[in-house]
This record gives sequence, C-alpha cells and structure tokens, in this order.
Amino acid sequence: MLNALEQALIKINNPIANFGKKIAGFLLAVMTIVVLLQVFFRYLLHIPLSWSDELSTYLMIYMTYLCMPLIYLEDRNIAMTFLTEKIQGKKIYHLLMLTIHLLSLLLFIVWIYFGWLFFLKGNVMANSLPFKMYYIYIVPPVLFAVTCLSILQKIVKELNQLTHYQSLKAK
Repeated sequence: MLNALEQALIKINNPIANFGKKIAGFLLAVMTIVVLLQVFFRYLLHIPLSWSDELSTYLMIYMTYLCMPLIYLEDRNIAMTFLTEKIQGKKIYHLLMLTIHLLSLLLFIVWIYFGWLFFLKGNVMANSLPFKMYYIYIVPPVLFAVTCLSILQKIVKELNQLTHYQSLKAK
C-alpha cells in the first residue's frame, strides 16, 4: 500500500517540480533582461528605470518558491550530513529522516498559516509597479502547500523503508 501511495505522489510531484523549474528558468531570463535594461538605461542613457529593482525582487521571490518542491524532492537544500552519512543504510537513519520530514511538514503548515495571514494584508499597491501586493504575498502560502506534497512523498518513502526493515526482522 505504501508503495502505491509513494508512486501516486511521484506521479503528482514530479510534473509539478519540473513545471516550477521551467517557469523559474523563464523568470530568471526575464530578470536578467530587466537588470541588463536597467544597466543600459542608467549608465548609458542616464535615465534610470524606477521599477526594475522592485520587479527583479519579485521575480526572485517567485523563482525561489517555484523551485522549493524540486529542491525538497532532490534533497538539494542546505544540510550538514556528517551524521546522516555515518548512519545511512540503517534503521536509525530512516527514523531520523522521518522525524525531520515530519518536523518540516509541521513547520511548513505554520508558514502556510502565517503566510496566509500576511496575504490578507496585501491590499496595498506595489511601490513602483501598477499592481497590488496580493500577487506577491500569495506565493509563499500556495507554494509552501505545494511543497507539502513533496514532504508527504518523503514521509511515505521513509515509512516504506521502515516497514522493509520490519519485514526483514520478522523473517
């Protein structure tokens, strides 16, 4: 049953993560163009663009959150692995990883809650761009929620590994 659930989560999470990666790559290209335009206008034409810094910041925010599911799935987040390298392949490793993923899920749920409260305060205009801050403030709670699916996949994987150890012990 855990194998089927893990496979179902993989079928959901992999396309989401790849889509986020592609959109983030596109936004990186847009941000690069905006920054190059700002350099051109500021230093060559001496007419700085008032909106380029703000737009670049918002694009960076979107890129960061769009990549979160992929980063979590591929274990590319910053980590100190000296302990996990010593115990990898043992039951205690999977218990530790399960605990870490459960704590991550709890932390993400807290971030979703407070992110949503912050989103509700977004009825203000951006400083130099013609849109409300709702469009920026919605990103963290939504993409933290999407990343929770990646965390659930990791939890199921660790539970699957633990049941494997239990079945070996029973034999």
